[in-house]
Parts: sequence; structure tokens; C-alpha cells
Amino acid sequence: MSLKEWLNERPGAKLDDEEAALLAAGPSPADVAPFDPLTHVSADAKYIVRNLVIWFLVVPIVLGIILWAATR
Repeated sequence: MSLKEWLNERPGAKLDDEEAALLAAGPSPADVAPFDPLTHVSADAKYIVRNLVIWFLVVPIVLGIILWAATR
């Protein structure tokens, strides 16, 4: 079921002809900006950095606290 069909099934939410034509056409190329590596961060980079922070910063700190508490 498309978004247009779902919206038209709801009472009081009918699209006028202009909105329906825009919805059927989809986003125009002007609306979708190309990826610019100088100003955007890719999802892969965010994933890698998050995992590096977890494994090389959070895990050693937590393990250090656990070892410190166990040897007190």
C-alpha cells in the first residue's frame, strides 16, 4: 500500500490534485542533495568511530573500575 493510498483511506485527509501529483512524482533531483564528504559524515564512519570509542575507551575504563573494586 502506498502512502497516497493510505492517506486517501483516512477520513478527512483527502489530497487535492496538486498534492497528489507531487506525491506521485516523488522527490525531485533538486530536493535530494548529493553526498559531500567535506561537510557530511557517512553512516559507516559513525559506526566505526562509535565502536572504536566503545572498545578502546569504555571497555578498558569499566574493566579497570571492576579490577580496582575487586582488589580493594
